[in-house]
Amino acid sequence: MVIARVLLFFSITYRRVDYSCALVNWFLCDDDVADEDTGMWMVRLEKDRWKQPVFEVINMDSIVCGAHLLPVFGTQRVPERFLFHEALDRYKSFFVNHFVDHHVHELITG
Repeated sequence: MVIARVLLFFSITYRRVDYSCALVNWFLCDDDVADEDTGMWMVRLEKDRWKQPVFEVINMDSIVCGAHLLPVFGTQRVPERFLFHEALDRYKSFFVNHFVDHHVHELITG
C-alpha cells in the first residue's frame, strides 16, 4: 500500500471512454517497520531531487480507501492561530492512523 494526498478529482474522455482520475502527491514510509511506540507507520511527502513534491495522475480504480494522517508534532507548541486545513502542508511527517476504523485496521494490519 502507498499513501497519497488527492489534490484534484477529474475525468477525461478518450475514444468515447470516460476515465475517472485523481491528481495526487505521494507519501513514502520513513522506515521498514512501524513506529515502536505507536504501532503506526510514519510517512513523509515524496520529493524529487529539486526538493519539489512528486505529482502523478492515477486512475480512481487504484484507490482502495481513505487514510487518516496524524502529524508528528515534535517538541514545539502548535501555534494558536494554526488552521487545521494547513496541516498536510505545515508538517514534515505523519503517522498513518490504522485505528480510525475497523476496515482500515484490518486492511493495514491484516
